[in-house]
Amino acid sequence: MARRSTVVVHEVGEGGATGEFLGAGTLLESAFVLVDPPLNEVLADGSQALRVGVFSAEKDIAEIIDVAQIRVVPGAPELVLLQLAVESLAPARGVPLALREDPLGIEPFLEPSVGEIVDGLRVVLGEAPPPELPQFPVEDPIRWIFRLFGGG
Repeated sequence: MARRSTVVVHEVGEGGATGEFLGAGTLLESAFVLVDPPLNEVLADGSQALRVGVFSAEKDIAEIIDVAQIRVVPGAPELVLLQLAVESLAPARGVPLALREDPLGIEPFLEPSVGEIVDGLRVVLGEAPPPELPQFPVEDPIRWIFRLFGGG
C-alpha cells in the first residue's frame, strides 16, 4: 500500500527552532510515525527533541507537529515510533493486520497479538523507500513555508 502522506523528521535546535532534516517516516495512525531506515537506528536511544512535517496533497494538509516521545518496540529495536504531541489530520497508512473472528462470538474480532502487530509494523518498514540522496538538490517541504515570509 502506498503512503498517503509524506512525513519528514527534523531535529529541534536551541530555543525550539526547527533544525536540520534528519530523515523520513510513515504516518501509521494519527498519533504515530514509524521511522524509516537508517534514521530508525540513530533515534533508537530516544534522547533527541524532534519535530515532524506531515504533508498530504490528497487532502491539502500541511502540518508541523512536535514529537512527544520516541518509542522503541521491545524486542524489535528496528521499529522506532514517534508519538506525536497532537494528532495529525493527514491520511494514515495504518498497520496491516488480518483480523480473526472471535470463535466464542463475544466480540466481532479478536485483538491482534503483540507478535502480529510487530509483524504488521515490519511490513510497513519494508515498504520504506531506500535511503538515497536525490540526484539534484531538493528543498525540504518544511522549509517551503519559510519562503512565504521571505526566508530561505
